[in-house]
Amino acid sequence: MIENAQLHQQIERLRGQMVETASLQNTLLHGEVLQISQSLDLLIVQVQEERLTRLRK
Repeated sequence: MIENAQLHQQIERLRGQMVETASLQNTLLHGEVLQISQSLDLLIVQVQEERLTRLRK
């Protein structure tokens, strides 16, 4: 499991990369943008699952 602060840094890095790529490609539908978005989704779900686990304790 990735440490929480490290996970948030990775999310912010991917978010910036996604925005930059979408801007360069001039579309949100470019394959690379979609791939980054999916990776970002996985990390966000991981953060949400960790929060739920902490709340349940």
